Amino acid sequence: MRRFLCTAATALLLVAAGCAEEPVAAEPSITLGVGSTDEQRMLAALTIAALDRAGIAVTRTELGDTVRLRREAQRGTVDLYWDYTGAAWALGLNQQGPHADPTESFEQVREEDVRRGLVWLDPTRANATLALFVRAADLPAEPGQRTMTWLAGELSRGGKRLCLDPDFRRRPAGYVALAEVYSIQRASVPLEEADESEAVAKVADGTCFAGLATATSGEAVRAGLAPVADDQRVFPAFIVAPVVREETHERLPQIAEILDRLVDGLGTDDLARLNAQLTGDADPTALAEAFLAEVEGLPPPPSA
Repeated sequence: MRRFLCTAATALLLVAAGCAEEPVAAEPSITLGVGSTDEQRMLAALTIAALDRAGIAVTRTELGDTVRLRREAQRGTVDLYWDYTGAAWALGLNQQGPHADPTESFEQVREEDVRRGLVWLDPTRANATLALFVRAADLPAEPGQRTMTWLAGELSRGGKRLCLDPDFRRRPAGYVALAEVYSIQRASVPLEEADESEAVAKVADGTCFAGLATATSGEAVRAGLAPVADDQRVFPAFIVAPVVREETHERLPQIAEILDRLVDGLGTDDLARLNAQLTGDADPTALAEAFLAEVEGLPPPPSA
């Protein structure tokens, strides 16, 4: 009997020890690649806050441009990153003629990247393409007339300066192509070379009537400028979308489920406004949480 009790006690101790040593399931985690721009920082903050609600821990790594983000994802050192369809097509895939149509632009890169183990999740409604900006007060009263066709007519009348960056001014597919499609009388339009920040400032102070910037420019929003619509679709589409490694997508399908809710609520104007607030030194995490609070279908933050 004594031997039985000792044996039973030993067995219970072993079972207890085994239970004590049973590992707790680790919180799923991923590595997020982040580009070098304020917009990429904002997208990263939105992603981290959204995935936190799904119980997914995110480690961010600063990588720079599209080419490096793609390369590190293909190497397996990055699980998720945000890209732009036009940039991925031209720089990442070394292809010519990126589409101006948003749907075509997205589909062509998604199909090409499947074979590379990169999955483009559903895109946002944000198109970070180029745009020509004017002061909001200079726009036509009728919203439907706030187009490049209207602006081309204004510029062709003469006396209104246009600010362009040097590369766009010189490229055959840049200003020359734009002027040809919209019948801009180039001889009537004085040009001034300026980078995006300078162009925004010069339009704001009246030096230039219009200036070239990114459609999601936070600086332009802060300066009270507004883009005109590219009604003939000359500028290639730069649709903003999350890209995930195929292995990560299969391991954590909830990433797509959460980010699908985020992208549904993020348009060009939304991203521009977020960029504008970030340009003003606001905390990206606080901005992200405030934005996500208005997005339908997301679970509450862990602290809620």
